[in-house]
Amino acid sequence: MNISSTSASSRSQLDKKQLIRLWLGLLKNTGEIERYLRTQLHKNFASTLPQFDLLAALDHAEKPLSKTELSQQMMVSNGNVTWLVNRMVSEGLITHVLSTKDRRVKLVELTNKGAADFQLMVVEHEKWLINIFKDLKTDDLNLLVSSLKQLRKITSLNSKTKL
Repeated sequence: MNISSTSASSRSQLDKKQLIRLWLGLLKNTGEIERYLRTQLHKNFASTLPQFDLLAALDHAEKPLSKTELSQQMMVSNGNVTWLVNRMVSEGLITHVLSTKDRRVKLVELTNKGAADFQLMVVEHEKWLINIFKDLKTDDLNLLVSSLKQLRKITSLNSKTKL
């Protein structure tokens, strides 16, 4: 057996193991952070992470959004958004408005109560994130953010290509 083929073979094996470690590490960290945020939202606001995400999407939008636009931004199905919107309308956090372009289309926007509640949540959310990452050095934070941007570009591009 030739040394260079052994080396290439073990390097390939190492890469596969590292990819699995990366994937599992991303999942574990994301899961842990989400669990913490879900717990804090529930405990402090009787709210859920999907509700927070929907409020954030509407808060950042410059106009009312359709349920399809919300589902795309939140990366969930239209059915999930419909259920969530109905629940949040009944809680007075958001409301339906008719589209000015097509009166058959119902859009969704924040109510004053929803906007006020979201602003309170944002302040606490920021504190929770600071608590989670408080032991991270600034250089490490910057490196992680940069690496995640690069990873997002790569995964976005490569997830669209066929094997």
